Amino acid sequence: MFKQVLLFLFMKMINLFMIYILFFPVAVFAQKRDSIAMRGVIDTVDVIENRLYNAQDANAGSRVSRISVEVIQANKSRSLAELLSDNSAVYIKSLGQGALATASFRGSSPSQTRVNWNGINITPPMAGTFDFSQIPVFFIDNVDLIHGSGHVKSGTGAIGGSVNLFNQPGWNKKNQYKIFGEYGSYNTYTAGGNLLIGKTKSSYQTRFYHQHSDNDYTYLNKILVPTKPFRERRKEAQYDQFGVMQEAYFKLSPDLTLSTIGWFQWGKRKLPQPLTVNVLDHEQQKETNLRGYVGLDYIKGKHQFFAKAAYLHYRLRYDKWNDGENGVFPPEGNSNKSETYTISGDYHCNPLSGLYLNTTLTYAYDRVDAESYMEIDSSKYYIDGLDSAHYEIPTVAGPSIKNREVFSWQANARWSVFPWLLINGQFMTEWNDGKNVSTYSMGFLSQILQDILTIRGNVSYNYRFPSMNDLYWRPGGNPGLKPEKGYSYDITFTYVPRLEHGFHLNTVVSSYLMTIDDWIIWLPEDGKQWFWTPQNVRDVLSYGCEVFMRGDYKAKDFNLSVTTNYTVSVSKTRKKNHKDDGSYMRQIPYVPKYKWNTRLSVKYKKHFFAYQVSYFDKRFLTTDESYSTPAYTVHNLLAGSSFDIGNIRISPQVRIDNLFDTYYESTKYYPMPLRNCLMSVVFEF
Repeated sequence: MFKQVLLFLFMKMINLFMIYILFFPVAVFAQKRDSIAMRGVIDTVDVIENRLYNAQDANAGSRVSRISVEVIQANKSRSLAELLSDNSAVYIKSLGQGALATASFRGSSPSQTRVNWNGINITPPMAGTFDFSQIPVFFIDNVDLIHGSGHVKSGTGAIGGSVNLFNQPGWNKKNQYKIFGEYGSYNTYTAGGNLLIGKTKSSYQTRFYHQHSDNDYTYLNKILVPTKPFRERRKEAQYDQFGVMQEAYFKLSPDLTLSTIGWFQWGKRKLPQPLTVNVLDHEQQKETNLRGYVGLDYIKGKHQFFAKAAYLHYRLRYDKWNDGENGVFPPEGNSNKSETYTISGDYHCNPLSGLYLNTTLTYAYDRVDAESYMEIDSSKYYIDGLDSAHYEIPTVAGPSIKNREVFSWQANARWSVFPWLLINGQFMTEWNDGKNVSTYSMGFLSQILQDILTIRGNVSYNYRFPSMNDLYWRPGGNPGLKPEKGYSYDITFTYVPRLEHGFHLNTVVSSYLMTIDDWIIWLPEDGKQWFWTPQNVRDVLSYGCEVFMRGDYKAKDFNLSVTTNYTVSVSKTRKKNHKDDGSYMRQIPYVPKYKWNTRLSVKYKKHFFAYQVSYFDKRFLTTDESYSTPAYTVHNLLAGSSFDIGNIRISPQVRIDNLFDTYYESTKYYPMPLRNCLMSVVFEF
């Protein structure tokens, strides 16, 4: 009944809007326009800077935001988690510098955020959540964020939204050589470089990256003696990262382009204990990622065809040991790995003026080889008292292997009904290990005032299948889990006034409402507080708004830019599981209600300066809102310059993070660094 009321209200809103635009004063639309001229929103392929990807993967009524190339370049030595946290509407939950960092869109869970790389889903099949701390910004050329569940083309999973990463070729460019080094607080040093060879019919790029940090930052311990906090250093938090990427692009003919990319990423990090733990346990994990991509793009006349194939390899090694004198637990650890094979064909055509059709077939095969999936006798885990807390864990020879096959078909139609109105419908059906689900997305886009005021709206339905860990982890995995599913309704206004004298303003305001059913949570099984298992126990209502504003001023050698993101996310449990359920209509844990960030950037000739402010509202720790982490504001500063010596351009810069020494925790009992400084220099040949 609740869903029906929401759908009825939304359809009424759409009907009123359609009546409004149909009877809008004719003078506004009197000027005849080409139906493809709506600021590129109908074009099937976005050819700006020769990007590799389709611009119209998301529904035309969905909000798509892009992080500027300028911001990406300024954050090249940082992780994708830091980039998104400071420069987008996405909320990043982090366990610390270099530690696990997950993303949440519009009040959804991290597992409901999908990550695509050049159109290929790279979300790990085991955990089902993506660790954004392990992606260096240096390996990414473009970042697109699709808000809401309107991105059904690449499969299910993006209930809250998706993060889309892209690499692009450098055609017709001079050979470029770039190396950089950075050193700063906590013995953190970074080195990287890339070689770009851009020709008319071929382009090659090689990138390498290495970062190390002792990560022994100072923080305020407010737990041991709350009335007298004192400073101490973080222990067991050091990390290392290394990566290399090779790209090669070939124009086989005027209509045919071949793209190949290989990406190797390795990381090792200690896992620090929360402040409430006094026993010194050592925990360490090593991660290895190997990603391979091959794409064939054919574009000729009214037809386009994009073929893609990818191989993804992921390996995680976890170790734990205790060096205490009275330690009773022997060293333990496990190795888990997964392999994913993906192939897809994507066809577009333009049979009639203003009508664009698209269909996609995708096949993915996941193979997980996990020691954590070993079949064991769970009855041996029964604990009836402290005396039986220590026991021999049964072992089984060899890990458990699980497979999953996913086949999906998608159809998409875009129709320019009038020069000022575009409607879009998408349908996707997916077979996941024999289970079939279908999703859809319907939207519209209209220019109320030509190139000044645009409105778009979207209704979509999406699914997320349980992760392999949810299904098969031992002990606790639940093969009987149902998929998470939800409806999403959103509307977006874009205002770009015509300004003169070097001024430019862009304002985007979005409002959304989502319902998410069968939300999966790991909870203790009835009567066994020590035995946790995933369960479909939560139905959620999420609503809010997102505001983006960017103002620019350009005059000869002077550029000034101010960018602001402001979000309101209300995400609550809308159904009681029992009579005394304290979570009913309470904010979901670790979803801040308010979040905003502002970036001021100034550039004069070869000098540049940037000032960043980020605010995060309090996050509740419990479902009844009885405990929370305090809100905090963090200020960052970046300044630098560049000069030439012969044919070499040198660009030194300094970055100060947490300028005002703010104590804060993204996750309770995991303190973040206080003020720290890093200095870097870039050499370009």
